[in-house]
Amino acid sequence: MKTKENVEKKDKKERKFKLIHAILILLIALCIVLIVCLLKKNEATLTPDYAPGTIDVNAIKEKDDGEKMHVSNGGGAVSISYSNIVEVDTKKETLKLYFKNPSSSRESIVLDVIIISGDKEYSIAKSDLLPPGYALYNMDLNDDVKLNKGGYKGIFRTTYYNEETGEREIVNSEIEISIEVK
Repeated sequence: MKTKENVEKKDKKERKFKLIHAILILLIALCIVLIVCLLKKNEATLTPDYAPGTIDVNAIKEKDDGEKMHVSNGGGAVSISYSNIVEVDTKKETLKLYFKNPSSSRESIVLDVIIISGDKEYSIAKSDLLPPGYALYNMDLNDDVKLNKGGYKGIFRTTYYNEETGEREIVNSEIEISIEVK
């Protein structure tokens, strides 16, 4: 026959078991989330050795009759024009900017717009190829970019590609910019 005391002990053991079980499930779920986050952070974004095959859809051919810059054998020459202010429209998921690769340049460019936060970098937009004589006034935000309204420090990171061979050049540049999210 069950006594009240035995029933209480059994209930107490069941509650203890359920609590331990719930804690273990929570810890396992937390470990899975941490592993996914760590794996995601370790994904490297590689820069291709050869230029992307397509001109950026937002690139606009500019009227520019400038002569090509003179270069020595085995060298290159880059000329760019830009504004260091970028505006982000989160509703349209676009950036408003000015970045031009004048026709006098001898290299094609891929432009990466990056927000700097502490020691971390977040790419918010990346172009396809911008050949000499083309300019960007708008870019689309990268997928899954969520930004709060306000001002951010950032950079234009440029990767240069030989206009004739498509090979990545040794020189790249970073230009400090201000990013305003509206």
